[in-house]
Amino acid sequence: MNTFPYDSWEAALEAADGTTGYFTWGPGGNTASVVLAIIGIAISVLMAVMITAREDKLLNAAADRLADKYNSEG
Repeated sequence: MNTFPYDSWEAALEAADGTTGYFTWGPGGNTASVVLAIIGIAISVLMAVMITAREDKLLNAAADRLADKYNSEG
């Protein structure tokens, strides 16, 4: 099965005028690539903040438990 739509690689390069997008569902441009990149960066930053906050909470809880344990035995 040959799914390459051009007769040669040169013909494909000639047809690539920079106005067509990378996606099959959109007309020209690469707006979808930009939108996906922005969404990916936003999710990465959000997850980093969430993980940092969760670890801070867990470590503070562990520190409080240890402080209570060793201060009460003294």
